[in-house]
Amino acid sequence: MTNYEKNIYILGQYYPDMDFNIEQARKNLKKEIGLIEELSEDGEKILKIEKNGHYLYLAGKRCAKKPPKEWAAEQGELCDNYTYIFFGIGNIGYLRELIHHVKIRLNIIIYEPSVQIFLKVLEWMDLENAMQNHLIIFWVEGIGLMTLDRMGSILEKVMNLENLKNIQLFVLPNYDNIFAESCEKLIKKCNDIALESRVSFNTAKLFAGIDPINVMKNAKYLCTAYKTIQLYQTIPLDTTGIVVAAGPSLNKNIYELKKAKGKAFIVAVDTAIKPLLKAGIVPDMFFIVDALKPIKLVEIDGAEKIPLVASLNAAPEVLDYHKGKKFFYDDYYRFAEKIMMRSGLRWGGVATGGSVATNAFSLLYKIGLKTIILVGQDLALTGNKSHADGTFEDTMPQLDVSNCQWVDGNYEKKVPTRTDLYTFLNWYVETIRECKEHEKELRVINATEGGAKIEGTEVMTLKDAIAETCTKEINVTECLDTLTPMLDEKNSVWAHDYLLSIPKEFEKLKDEARKLNKSYNAVDRLCEKNQIDSKQYLKTLRKIKKQIANIEKNDMYQLVTMTMPAAAKIMRDEEFERLDSLQEEGKEIARKGKLYTELVGEAADLLKGESEHIFAELNENSN
Repeated sequence: MTNYEKNIYILGQYYPDMDFNIEQARKNLKKEIGLIEELSEDGEKILKIEKNGHYLYLAGKRCAKKPPKEWAAEQGELCDNYTYIFFGIGNIGYLRELIHHVKIRLNIIIYEPSVQIFLKVLEWMDLENAMQNHLIIFWVEGIGLMTLDRMGSILEKVMNLENLKNIQLFVLPNYDNIFAESCEKLIKKCNDIALESRVSFNTAKLFAGIDPINVMKNAKYLCTAYKTIQLYQTIPLDTTGIVVAAGPSLNKNIYELKKAKGKAFIVAVDTAIKPLLKAGIVPDMFFIVDALKPIKLVEIDGAEKIPLVASLNAAPEVLDYHKGKKFFYDDYYRFAEKIMMRSGLRWGGVATGGSVATNAFSLLYKIGLKTIILVGQDLALTGNKSHADGTFEDTMPQLDVSNCQWVDGNYEKKVPTRTDLYTFLNWYVETIRECKEHEKELRVINATEGGAKIEGTEVMTLKDAIAETCTKEINVTECLDTLTPMLDEKNSVWAHDYLLSIPKEFEKLKDEARKLNKSYNAVDRLCEKNQIDSKQYLKTLRKIKKQIANIEKNDMYQLVTMTMPAAAKIMRDEEFERLDSLQEEGKEIARKGKLYTELVGEAADLLKGESEHIFAELNENSN
């Protein structure tokens, strides 16, 4: 068996169908670069690449072995599960240094833009021990469904916030010259994912104490609410959907929306409600997800009757003000899912891009609409403003954009944007691409008439978009009136009683945390002794494992953990620390365990008191 055949077999064992996909790629190979194999003066196999009449080496012609060794020496001491993202594999010396000389387990993700180079490298390397000792993922452009655009799902799994300090992106020599466009795209993708991780964590910190309270306050509406999955086919699939956001450009074309009324399914974000109603346009539905959304943004006659889609953590003041039909989607709150499952309706979630407009777009796609028009979705500070006039203020102030990032515009060459808007823009680009892979007929029309360019959309004026796509009459109110609440009377009563039991669940969780804390103290005492009783140590750890499982089964555990993201991050940050003895390991387990269980107990006690107040009101209203 040749080295190539052995490596193909090994890759097939670790990644099903990869052996088949490699062979298919080899048979269908189109040579896009000239590949010349040489031997360096110090005896290393190296590759010389010819592209567009230019020659570039992927390793030193005279000295190929020394640079990888020097690079490896510079890496210093690495922690378990340290992650390398390699752009390229054409110089095997760098990977070889890691897999031969690093004793701890590494995560190595390799993006190779050339099938030709990858196939040649498989003839040179021996992957058997490497794959056993490290997690190595080869992502090769053109093999199977692997493309750089689809690589985000892999990167997101390793580039969460707590791991960012233990990740390194390494571009192999001359890859940035030969594959400049792919190199730029990979660097941008990594930077964007890292940015999104930081934004997500900061958002979690901001809403740590708010979301659990909001979720409990809004839970009462689940007893009589509707599920967004009920909109599927209730709104005919050939209906055009319109997402109305409140970007600055909304002022330019808001009155055009009158022509779409009765000929489209118009979903507005919360901040667009006032401008729309003042313009005499009543949307078919509006959407809210913000936990701190000021109620004044929707306090206008008529808004309270418009059907509402809300995340369960949305501002309770807005949901209390609203008196019309309320729709919720599966939102990953465990106790709420327990209620929604009683409906018998299938799963119906939305993909969130971090903004209410991205949620609304996802909803329209999920209910099967093939044409979606974006309005007021600037994703930029068009005209140096953050929102349309009439949202937060009658005339929105102009902002200083001197320190903003500038991106391609729909009508202007460049427009200024903020960090949050930039993450939403990236979400749209990736999501629209993925949606179109699954639904070939999907059209996304950007009729914002300003703002940032969203790759994958058709740029049109709103007038033209409506004239072309909104040609069929539809009475959305009549469609929605055919629906009944997701829970029948029997299950609505069950849900009511379940909500009233929540304070007791917090009390149980507090008690379980106290018991687990005692077990961690027992571990601490065992590790104080000169000679640790390993049998008792392992027995106590097994007990702790069962206790943790019991805690995590509690429906309220999720709400408790939401109150302390910083504490969870601290503990995850420390999980890579290397300890020299069983005693040190045990004491560290005990230290972190006691800290965490104390925080869980305190949070459970706090939320128990809040839930007693919240659900006492529910009980009074039902009597």
